[in-house]
Amino acid sequence: PTISSFVNVLHQPETPPPGAIIIPDMYETYLKNLQPGQVSQPLIVAKESLALRSIVPLVNHQQEVECVIDPGSQVIAMSEGICNELALIYGPEIVLNMQLANGKIDRSLGLAHNVPFLIGNITLYLQVHIIWNPAYDVLLGRPFNILTESIIKNYSNEDQTITISDPNTG
Repeated sequence: PTISSFVNVLHQPETPPPGAIIIPDMYETYLKNLQPGQVSQPLIVAKESLALRSIVPLVNHQQEVECVIDPGSQVIAMSEGICNELALIYGPEIVLNMQLANGKIDRSLGLAHNVPFLIGNITLYLQVHIIWNPAYDVLLGRPFNILTESIIKNYSNEDQTITISDPNTG
């Protein structure tokens, strides 16, 4: 491409097309609305990347396994390596295509039924999709949050409290 076409590609239009919905930056809006001579207050924003939140339940009455809590995931999933360590049986009849955060599609190996997860004194029996070599040991998706009626509270110091209920006793 020529230099002029390259510059045109990088050029940000100064005005959006008619009818476009614009969401202004809140800090820029705040700064523009300061009175003359008024000193701006610092704005605290979230870090671009915060640590993932995890718990460490006893899985299948054998081993404590780190489980990443991801309410954005539609399933509960486990690495094949952990599945083999726990000697879990899974059926290859039920497989799904799982889109990862990087856009890659992984096909699950199968589904393990009623795997016990002991969290404190609460035992959950979870249906777990087995995945070949994911970036996690266990991923607790939205089904975990629904089953346990979880309440998640986040704090500005990056602490997090998760309260769960026993689905079998309430």
